[in-house]
Amino acid sequence: MDAVDFQWGGETFVALAARALWWPRRGTLCVADFHLGKSAAFRSAGMPVPEATTDADLRRLSSMVDQLRPARLIILGDLLHARAGRTQAPMEAFGTWLQNRPGLDTLLIRGNHDLHAGDPPPEWSIRVENEPFAEQDDAEIVLAHDPRSTGLPAGSFILCGHIHPSVSMQGATGGLRAPCFWFGARLGVLPAFGSFTGTRNVRPTREDRVFVVGRGEIVEASCPPAPRTR
Repeated sequence: MDAVDFQWGGETFVALAARALWWPRRGTLCVADFHLGKSAAFRSAGMPVPEATTDADLRRLSSMVDQLRPARLIILGDLLHARAGRTQAPMEAFGTWLQNRPGLDTLLIRGNHDLHAGDPPPEWSIRVENEPFAEQDDAEIVLAHDPRSTGLPAGSFILCGHIHPSVSMQGATGGLRAPCFWFGARLGVLPAFGSFTGTRNVRPTREDRVFVVGRGEIVEASCPPAPRTR
């Protein structure tokens, strides 16, 4: 299975194995933590890291955009990784990708890395907003990057990234750590979209919904009960 439908915040969403969230009513595709130029930034510091991550991530994004035909693409923070990563290859690749999709309304919610790396070039025509941000037709859904963002409207449902959530599972052949979507009562955290990113284990409750992704598939995981306290 490469997609899971679920209800949250009064809306229907589809969690995709390609580590993106589809919002059908709004014709919106959401991703978080692209970290464009991260490998270039590491190479500039003398670290031997892969060079082809940007192309692979753009192919994955292209596949979803070509299939779903979204009117809006939301990037929930950290599109750019660092100023040192604003090198010719990744910047040209992403700029060309946007030029080939002139009708796509692309919205970036500034993340902590974006604040240091700087806003995208003006010629990319990306709308850029600080967190938290909401558009009128988004109902009670509010967009952010950091789940600890301040100024969140009371009673809202927050879509964000930043954490790069993952869960650890035990199977017959040993342990497995995999990125995941993590949705609580009012907070939904997307996995990092960028291939060259780390993850951080989260501790969901039984009431949370967790969708684990890996190898082109996505499954909902059941969360164990919280340990009893004496």
